[in-house]
Amino acid sequence: MKNLIPIAALMLCACNFKNTDTKQDSVTLTADTVVTTNTATIVPLAPQSHDTIAGQFSGAGQTDTLFITMVTPNAQEVQEDAEAQDKYIVSFSKGIPALPVFFGGITIQNEGDLNGDGRDEISVFNEPLHGCTFHCTTWSFNGTEWKQLFSPILIPTGCDPLTDSAMKARVFTEDGKVYRWEEDLNDESFTQEKKEMNF
Repeated sequence: MKNLIPIAALMLCACNFKNTDTKQDSVTLTADTVVTTNTATIVPLAPQSHDTIAGQFSGAGQTDTLFITMVTPNAQEVQEDAEAQDKYIVSFSKGIPALPVFFGGITIQNEGDLNGDGRDEISVFNEPLHGCTFHCTTWSFNGTEWKQLFSPILIPTGCDPLTDSAMKARVFTEDGKVYRWEEDLNDESFTQEKKEMNF
């Protein structure tokens, strides 16, 4: 009989156990902001270094901040399109307007002041759909709106990742001129060519 007392005590504790885990339709956290709603989830990109980028984008001689935010497709979009992709919003501090929405994984490089207007330019690399071909655009802020500094390019990768070092080296200055590496799409090896950029 004495041996049954500890077993009875354990059973009593188990009956009084309350599960505190609950599901919520809406969660809001500050600091590393995570906002979940019924239609979309907005989370900062990881790693943290890619979440914000500093630069002198406004030309006011002060540091501005660029924010990258991922917006997942809502349930209706996913049902209508099996290839519905994450959307990325690129916004800025100090009243600078946002860039157009980008689709697929996104990385942004601060290129510095390429055109000598006192404002930093940025290059946006995004991988629509399968990620075997990246899309690269370089943007300049003219004080009112963002404009593409030169024509966009496609970057075939053979479905391999595009490294950070390759993205950093894509647009560069040399002897006061701006250059970009471009793949020859007519060459099956996609040989890179160094091309001078004019704006």
